[in-house]
Amino acid sequence: MQLKMNLIYTNLLLALTGAVPLVMADHSHMVEISGPDEVVAGVSALYQCSAVCRPSCIYTWTVEGQSIAGSTFTLTANGMSTFVSLSCTVTDKDQKSRVSTLVRLVTVINPIAVMPSTDQPLLNQTPKVGRSFHLTCNGAVPPVTIVWFKDGGVLSLDNRMTLSSDNATLTFSALEKGDGGQYECRVINGSVSVISRDYWINFDYVIVTLTGPDRAEVGVVNNFSCNAKCGVDCTVQWGLHAGFPKGKFIAEGTRIHWTPSEVGQTQVFTCIAMNPGAGKLGHMSKPVTVIEGQPRLLASNSMTAKSSVTVTISATLLMQISAFGLKGEL
Repeated sequence: MQLKMNLIYTNLLLALTGAVPLVMADHSHMVEISGPDEVVAGVSALYQCSAVCRPSCIYTWTVEGQSIAGSTFTLTANGMSTFVSLSCTVTDKDQKSRVSTLVRLVTVINPIAVMPSTDQPLLNQTPKVGRSFHLTCNGAVPPVTIVWFKDGGVLSLDNRMTLSSDNATLTFSALEKGDGGQYECRVINGSVSVISRDYWINFDYVIVTLTGPDRAEVGVVNNFSCNAKCGVDCTVQWGLHAGFPKGKFIAEGTRIHWTPSEVGQTQVFTCIAMNPGAGKLGHMSKPVTVIEGQPRLLASNSMTAKSSVTVTISATLLMQISAFGLKGEL
């Protein structure tokens, strides 16, 4: 009993001092995940989960819907997501009802990107119907294999398209409106495969705006708004990463109202502009970390834990997008 009380006291002290980020369960195991906060796509990174159990711990990782047993996990991100959620669940070997889980959100830096080639006239670096255009798989270092994709499928070349000898540069002799869409390159080096950041050949613009707090207080309603202005018809959709938000969650069109219930979780909200013909036109993501509710000082100088006003940060993304059947050009 004394040992159990000591563990509880130590666990509480670590949590209060911020020495270790914990997700509390009925019986905490003082779970820690060690490893980098940022990884490079295609480069392996080692993560280790540790905890205090009697007599020993059973560890299970959950990463992108897959379960992996063991206390260590090697992450090799493929670059398709900006964030990867690592979840470590710990149970006692003899008391499997005692469960603790810690979630770690890792940022993925993707060095591979499709972009207009700088080896073309400045006027041609913006796609325009009737002009020649060069795209490059930037960041790929030979010897590697490069495969091009358009709108999620392997690119089929026609008589207006050519690839360089190393497949790193895609050339259009003259762009047509049908060339509009999402372009990606896959860089393969042995068993490691990285999907590039995408580029949209588009002939108009979209502005995506996502507003909301970066930190959400537990028990407090936090509001997020997603809006898009497009040169073609577009609608807004929400994407949820790192699982469904815990707590009270209401999505009403372009708005989300979230009252988180668990301190320490990190949720990623993604605002997506969509068009029935063109697909995804643009998107913006915001990671949100749940913190303890903060007491507020009233005019009477008394302390209260009522809902506080959070600072809203607005970010705007301007990018060139495709206008299929657009009435005019930029």
